[in-house]
Amino acid sequence: MAYPNFIGMGYQSCLTCHYNPLGNGPLNDYGRALSASTISGRAFSDEKVTDEELGEKSGFMWQKPMVDRVRPAINYRGLYLKRNFSEKNEETEWINMAAKANVVVRLGPEENKDKLIASATIGYAPTPKAVASTSDEPNYRTREHYIGYRPNANWGLYAGLMDKAFGIRIPDHIAYSRVTTGLTMNDQSHGVLVHYVADKYELAGNYFIGNLKDEDDVRQKGFSLTGEYGPKDWRVGPSILVSESLYLKNTIIAAHSRLAFGKGNSMLIELGQVKRDIIPTNRSITSRYGFFQGHILLKRGLYFLNTLEYFKSDTNRDDHVFRWGPGAQYFMMHGLELRTDIYNTRVFSSNAVSDDTWNVTAQIHLWL
Repeated sequence: MAYPNFIGMGYQSCLTCHYNPLGNGPLNDYGRALSASTISGRAFSDEKVTDEELGEKSGFMWQKPMVDRVRPAINYRGLYLKRNFSEKNEETEWINMAAKANVVVRLGPEENKDKLIASATIGYAPTPKAVASTSDEPNYRTREHYIGYRPNANWGLYAGLMDKAFGIRIPDHIAYSRVTTGLTMNDQSHGVLVHYVADKYELAGNYFIGNLKDEDDVRQKGFSLTGEYGPKDWRVGPSILVSESLYLKNTIIAAHSRLAFGKGNSMLIELGQVKRDIIPTNRSITSRYGFFQGHILLKRGLYFLNTLEYFKSDTNRDDHVFRWGPGAQYFMMHGLELRTDIYNTRVFSSNAVSDDTWNVTAQIHLWL
């Protein structure tokens, strides 16, 4: 649930609004106030209420913080999915994608309570349909738990269970840039993150040892580095991730850029390559992906989206996939986001011919 497109609103670093310096997870006080007073629309709010007053009441349950050192939050995201739109085999279903509760405890000194924080999130994890009858995995898991310390405005040190530092964090967890790299909803890892931010650049290094709830032989242990450089309206940078378990070694590289143009508009670009070395068979597979997404601000809170993705599962084969689709994202009010997308997927293969597939999705995202 990171929104890197807000570079279009003049915010280059996710640290401005999130406790996690690379985005996603709980919002800090400034991020909540910004959502209420600038980014979200004013549906259901009295015209006499000023944006400043909305910002003041942007805390938990739309109230001012009740306990100065504790910041609770609740999130829900649901998806209505229509597969094979307008075809004979059309299917529809509702998916509870995310339901989680978070609490941040501010442990810093009185003059800067966010200097030292502890964050913990527990969330719902649906059982995949493919293993629904055999899986004994619990449906609730800790999404993250970490301690963060920032001795000054530039440096930060974080330790615990977190998302790995890599690429552009986006809420589109079906994107090839997330699925191919293994950085989706349930891929957090225990580790240590060092973060540095300055006026024109931002760097992060992450050493991780896998999720300790998993068996040791399948844990991916390694490191990642990511960074961005550029002026206020444009950022570009590389990412690298190297990790290994007893059975599999991953080497992932990417180049990414975020560009702002006009008031509220942005473009996100990420190009990457994933090399997987299957250790027992001494076999390697290299995949490539591309992600392009534009956001056009139509009015306060309402965006037109256009997404184009490319995926080549094996560079030794000619097969590749293009996925394209328009969408609309509406932050109707602080705490309520609506989104709809149309996805057209076209497979190019030298061995088979397949029709395009059309999927339609509608999301609701609530946060308190």
